[in-house]
Amino acid sequence: MDSLGSVVNSLKKGEVIAYPTEGVWGLGCDPSNEKAITKLLNLKGRSKSKGLILIGSSLEQFSKFIEVEKYKDKLLEKWPGHHTWLVPPKPETNKLIIGNNEKIALRLSSHKQVIELCEEFKGAIISSSANKENSPTLGSPEEIKGIFPDIKVLVGELGGLSHPSKIQDLLTGELIRG
Repeated sequence: MDSLGSVVNSLKKGEVIAYPTEGVWGLGCDPSNEKAITKLLNLKGRSKSKGLILIGSSLEQFSKFIEVEKYKDKLLEKWPGHHTWLVPPKPETNKLIIGNNEKIALRLSSHKQVIELCEEFKGAIISSSANKENSPTLGSPEEIKGIFPDIKVLVGELGGLSHPSKIQDLLTGELIRG
């Protein structure tokens, strides 16, 4: 497994990385780098229409993507933690991040390694489960390296939850994934 500095350098170079989250291992990249997002989608075999989650360590890291002040109080009802909100994006948000959806998926993490990663990177990152599309999520760094041998895997442990985060629409309250 790789050090925080090595993984952050890979992010800055437009590479896809793997890291532990609250419930599953994630694959991520720099959300401001379209080539990196495309690389992640291609590695996973994921459709561009589905959209991706952004994970961060502070509300300010989402300010490029949403009007933080407008939604802050509602977001903080479930954050930080294992909860993903669907929020209206700013018009300039990359369509590869939101896919064919009207909202962007955001999670403010409480996981130690995710917080350290986003703090060191100085921004939110793309967060997608570590797997090929329609395959089970990979459960260890060794499994990740077996399927994705060229990516850096951040040293760390899963947060102990056995499932991906809940996903909820911020405006309607509808639970999309429970």
